[in-house]
Formats: sequence, C-alpha cells, structure tokens
Amino acid sequence: MTNQTAATLRIESVDHVSVLVADVVAAAQFYQTVLGLSEVPRPDLGFPGAWLTLAYGVDLHLLQLPNPDSIHERPTHGGRDRHVALRVAATAPFAERLTARNWPFTRSYSGRDALFFRDPDGNAWELVARADL
Repeated sequence: MTNQTAATLRIESVDHVSVLVADVVAAAQFYQTVLGLSEVPRPDLGFPGAWLTLAYGVDLHLLQLPNPDSIHERPTHGGRDRHVALRVAATAPFAERLTARNWPFTRSYSGRDALFFRDPDGNAWELVARADL
C-alpha cells in the first residue's frame, strides 16, 4: 500500500449515528430533554425523521421507519446489547435527568463511571465519564 492510499483509507471521525424510531417527534423530544441535543436542518429524504447534534460535528439521525428488530426480550442492561457509547464529563447530571423522568437505567457492572439506558424505541445508549483521558 502506498502512503497516498494509506492516507485516503484513514477514518477521520464518526459522522453520524442513526436509530430507528416509531414516533420521531416523541423521540426528538426525549433526546432533547435527556441529552440536551439540538435539532439541525435535515433534507427531505421521503420519510419522517430528525437530525440532532451530538457533539463535535457528529449527528444523531432519527429515522421513522419500520424496525425489523424486536424491542422485546432485549437485555435489561444495555451494556449486554448493541449500543452507542457517548463520552460525558460526568454521568451524575444525566442520572438525575433520567431519575426525574422515572426512566430506568443501569450502572456499569465493571464499576466504571458509566450508565446505560434505552430510548422509548429500545435503542441502548451508554454514557461514560473517563478520568483516564
């Protein structure tokens, strides 16, 4: 492999994360309330959806499309399921928001400062505060 090929094959960052939702308005409100995300313009893609900013140019795309996966019989602890992990300064403020909404979450089984929760559509999320960075 040449140096030019190696440079063009380098992954620069995550651009966006997409999740399927049953109700884009309710899902957007959930993410705006719990994670404090802001909505950004989205082109007309022929189906309902919303784009929210996660951080540093990375977006969360909410896609209101049929979900081929069952949201039932998923592990209670999101760390035992496919999930997206977001680095945060501290998990406590998010735990307070989730608790205020009576929204279930679990803490990391490893003892790390991390919490896991599912959105209304069963998508699993991890919030992790990493002191080692």
